[in-house]
Amino acid sequence: MTTLMPIGVFAHATRLSVRALRNYDRIGLLVPAEIDPSTGYRRYSLDQFARAGLIRRLRELEVPLAEIAEILDAGSPDEVRAAIERHHGRVAARAAELAAISGRLDSVLAEPTRWLHVYERVRTPQPIGRLSIRTPLGRLAELIGPAYGRLFAALDAQGIAPSGPTGTRYLTDDPDELTVELFVPVDGPVRDEGEIGAGELPGGLLVATIHEGGYEDVETAYRSLGRWIAERDLAPAGPAEELYLVAPGPSVAPESYRTEIAWPVLS
Repeated sequence: MTTLMPIGVFAHATRLSVRALRNYDRIGLLVPAEIDPSTGYRRYSLDQFARAGLIRRLRELEVPLAEIAEILDAGSPDEVRAAIERHHGRVAARAAELAAISGRLDSVLAEPTRWLHVYERVRTPQPIGRLSIRTPLGRLAELIGPAYGRLFAALDAQGIAPSGPTGTRYLTDDPDELTVELFVPVDGPVRDEGEIGAGELPGGLLVATIHEGGYEDVETAYRSLGRWIAERDLAPAGPAEELYLVAPGPSVAPESYRTEIAWPVLS
């Protein structure tokens, strides 16, 4: 006769909560050996201890439930190991990201006393070729390069050469759904073709600063501009802009990047 135990006993024996066991049943990860049709009481068998123990250990390692299901359903020990190694790789990558963020904390904490030089410049209206993308901030880095490639290819097909450094304008400020305009200054008229269009950088007064190096701590430049604008009681007149004076490229080291961060203001 198969020995069955109620959910409370099984929970204590496996050190899994009753709530967790009910959830694992709901998603098919650990289904009771028997459910009483009249009461709905769950009962578990002794041979489910091993599966429950593996689930608990994997949850301690913060393996997602979907990944645990993949591991448990693997057909051989090699497949189990491969699934665990994939999770290990993701954990290691996340640990590296967290270490990098931790390494930047000192500079972030120092930022209130670390201000960049801010200057004013006046811009005359400038025609541009433009392309807009919508993306969460976290995906911008992977999308911006290919988008610029499409923009340059379209301008080249129209026989139009850039007349200045490329840039971006942040048309919205929600980091979960940015609308970013990529632009290239041009001297000739641009035909609207698909996602490529003609535009104009408006003339007027800008306050600007220079950010040097990679973009991990570009917030320092934006904060410096914000402080400068606030101290002079000015009002922004348009979206923030980035002008890539020395842009990323295959032969350009990140420490050589040079970006003007600018904000139009009412004069």
